[in-house]
Amino acid sequence: MKELKTRKQNLDKNIYLNLMVFAIGIVAILFTPFIARIFSPLFNWVGYGSLLVFWDEVFTSVFWFAEIAILKILYKKRFDKNIISNPETKGQELPIKRVFIITGIVIACILIISVQIGFQVKPFYDLGKKFNGYELLVNCGVFLVNIIKCMWITIMLKAVQDVFEEIIGKGKMFIPFAGLILLLTLGIYDVITGAYNLPETYLVLYAVYGLIYLLTDRHMIKTYLLIMFICLF
Repeated sequence: MKELKTRKQNLDKNIYLNLMVFAIGIVAILFTPFIARIFSPLFNWVGYGSLLVFWDEVFTSVFWFAEIAILKILYKKRFDKNIISNPETKGQELPIKRVFIITGIVIACILIISVQIGFQVKPFYDLGKKFNGYELLVNCGVFLVNIIKCMWITIMLKAVQDVFEEIIGKGKMFIPFAGLILLLTLGIYDVITGAYNLPETYLVLYAVYGLIYLLTDRHMIKTYLLIMFICLF
């Protein structure tokens, strides 16, 4: 009886800690950009104010990265919980069939986006050939903020998926709960704020990210790299 009670307490604690990670991630993504805008005017003298958006993105990226680092250290030292990796997936190789499935999903996502923009936007080509001066730096800032945002997305996928599986109590399940929750939260927020040029497409991508997390066997680094690749290309 005592062992059962202890197990339930540990389960409740894990659910609570994962929910806190998700909540902190939501707050960080929603409100950190506003904090960054307080600091970016300090660099108005660079480019005579033309790089204000660039500094917004830079400070947002720096603050997001710092928040992730602090959260990681706090959870590891205080609760002995790793929020940026799944130890059980370390060193595991994916079955070749699953690799092909993931590759197909990534290619399909990039192809769908490319079709919608008429194959006219190639990120690195655009940055290297069509943009110059201040516009180049502003677009580099957008790239940077998206790279760090993908870290938050990956961390939140892990936390939310764990919460649902712990609540249901059937162990690991191949249902992208986390992707659907992020779709209904961050996805809708992105649509409302106009964060992307193709809001409906990027809304659905959150569900795809959740599926990719499961297909990679919950490997955080692989998931992050794939999400970043889709987001940037």
